[in-house]
Amino acid sequence: MLENTIREELEKNNIPQTVTIATLLGDREFRWDKAIYMPAGLSGFSDNNVFALANFPSEISDSFKLLQCLTDPELAFIVAPYNSESGILADSDVAPLAAIHGISPENLAIVLIVTLQKPDTGKDAEMTVNLRTPILIDTSRQTAFQVQLKQPKYDYRHPLTA
Repeated sequence: MLENTIREELEKNNIPQTVTIATLLGDREFRWDKAIYMPAGLSGFSDNNVFALANFPSEISDSFKLLQCLTDPELAFIVAPYNSESGILADSDVAPLAAIHGISPENLAIVLIVTLQKPDTGKDAEMTVNLRTPILIDTSRQTAFQVQLKQPKYDYRHPLTA
């Protein structure tokens, strides 16, 4: 398992097992052996390849997570775990992309990048998710890939509803 390989490599090279980062949620400690490797990075951030997911404090929300870059503490995204039962993303669109990256269905998790937009009109802020470029995570290999769904039915700014 990748987690054991990483742990052994850290011990062999006398590298600390954890890193503490000042995140949007305060100081958080992340374990290197729980990191998610993104070979191609994220769109616009291809040089950043090592991330971790952190839970928000329960009083804020358990519907969102923080995708924190472990090598650039300034880089973080709020993400929403995708509920496959919602059917918003068609399996027939996602499955081939997961297969290209060697992710089996039982090891597939999907997160969507969240954007908060404050309209000029003074209305409440609108929260949206990017359906066009979801992040596919292989939970077994601890790798992830941001993919592009080319179908126009997937919006870059899909409104989140209660």
